[in-house]
Amino acid sequence: MTDRTWEIVGQNDRELPFEKTIGDAVRGLVRKRWSSNAAKMLERSWDLDPKTARNVVGQGNVSERTLTKAIRSEGWGFLLALGQELTGQTYDQYLEQRIEETRRVHDRIAAQRQRLRALEAARASQPDHLEHGAAD
Repeated sequence: MTDRTWEIVGQNDRELPFEKTIGDAVRGLVRKRWSSNAAKMLERSWDLDPKTARNVVGQGNVSERTLTKAIRSEGWGFLLALGQELTGQTYDQYLEQRIEETRRVHDRIAAQRQRLRALEAARASQPDHLEHGAAD
């Protein structure tokens, strides 16, 4: 059976967002940005031929070449918007989540260290004959 999870951050497995493809996300972003004449705007902004621009807007068909042109034209804003469209969270939300997960890991480690120190202190307070008595 195929496991459709992927460890994205820390110890949490998440379902991969299979309901939306990169093409769907790009199409959605383009339609939000340009509600009319989107294909014409893409032709100009991303330096696409008319057929490719219509395919992006109409069907969400996005090739590697088209994505490269989009990223070169739009920069980080496009990548951040695309990431949010695909994951459902902003990059800032992702970072906040990572910070919280890191804090929880640090808290667990601190608690484990505290338990270890308590065990070591308890062993150190036992008389020597109890530690070596079982071996005799």
